Amino acid sequence: MRWSESAQRWMSWVRFPDGSRRKVERVSRADAERDLDDLLALRAEALAPGPRRQRGATFAEVLDAWFEAGCPNAVPSSRSRHVRVKSANTVATAGILLATHVRPKLGRLAVDRTTTERLERVFREMAAADYATATIDRTWLYLNQACQLAVRQRRTKLNPAGDVLLPAARPPKVRKSLTIDEAQRLLVDAIPTDAQPAMWLTGLMCGLRPGELAGLRWPYVDLESAAPTLEVAERALEVGDRYAGQAAPKTERGRRRIGMHPLLVAALIRHRHEQQLLGLYDAEGFVFCTRNRTPQSLSNLRRGFRRLCARAGLGEDWTTYELRHSFVSLVADQLDDLVKVADLAGHVDTRTTQGYRHPVRPSLPHAIEAWDRLLGPLDPAAT
Repeated sequence: MRWSESAQRWMSWVRFPDGSRRKVERVSRADAERDLDDLLALRAEALAPGPRRQRGATFAEVLDAWFEAGCPNAVPSSRSRHVRVKSANTVATAGILLATHVRPKLGRLAVDRTTTERLERVFREMAAADYATATIDRTWLYLNQACQLAVRQRRTKLNPAGDVLLPAARPPKVRKSLTIDEAQRLLVDAIPTDAQPAMWLTGLMCGLRPGELAGLRWPYVDLESAAPTLEVAERALEVGDRYAGQAAPKTERGRRRIGMHPLLVAALIRHRHEQQLLGLYDAEGFVFCTRNRTPQSLSNLRRGFRRLCARAGLGEDWTTYELRHSFVSLVADQLDDLVKVADLAGHVDTRTTQGYRHPVRPSLPHAIEAWDRLLGPLDPAAT
């Protein structure tokens, strides 16, 4: 510290580890010494590494902060800077995946001191344990989003998950649908003898998602008009396999109104009459409720559909979502217009519908029909 005759002040400079330099300039020597001591203390604090937990956040702390913030999406992209709010079900799934695969192995490690290779080892172990590619992808996605939030909040300097190379993808589970013959066997042999025939007819003939089928309520079923319809306006939401209330359809296109076949109308009228006899009918209540007037759980729907398929001689390896695949496949075979089928299924576009479409006939007759139009009917005797 020195006295400047030209400025008539006491002056000093302190250089910090990052290369910056700060200046003290005071008329009183006591004030200059006090400010200089403060700057020297700040420089000493910057030079000292301090306790490990103060040097950088751990993965457990980063994950806790991400959940506390509501599990926001990744960094803003060129297409959108808006937060995408996750559903309660997605948040619950993220909690389970991260608690199972990430917290036990990485929770105590400091994010900035963990290599990308260490993270890749976690996902290789998941692949070795036969976890599905989608499960591995989602686990990485949630971990990456948590680390990106930590970088934005200045909790960490690095995101080691950003450069992770995941194990080779496995072939996805092959979905299937009922063929025309299998659908007839289900309609003739199995559904009439089931305790809930109207529920399975609704699922097959309207193509509802499992949550839409379980959450269907009587105000959205019009059986009295000249053109009976079923409106999909809500679904049953489950969090942790427990009913958590009614929610909006999965997508905006999921809101739709579907015309009902007379067979389905008759089945629903009979179903409503049976509910009235049992004292279960409520004009605002669930169409396919339990004895407690609560909606059917999705796990009960899965078990019930497997038993239904077994009674029809189709085996037990069926899921309720394949009932929806069957609706798309059977209707697409008859309409031959994927835009209309996408509207009925509530899909965002026809690309999604194409993924739900499966062959429903043992062979495709279209080539024969085309050649008949070109050549005209042939006389078998002439050949």
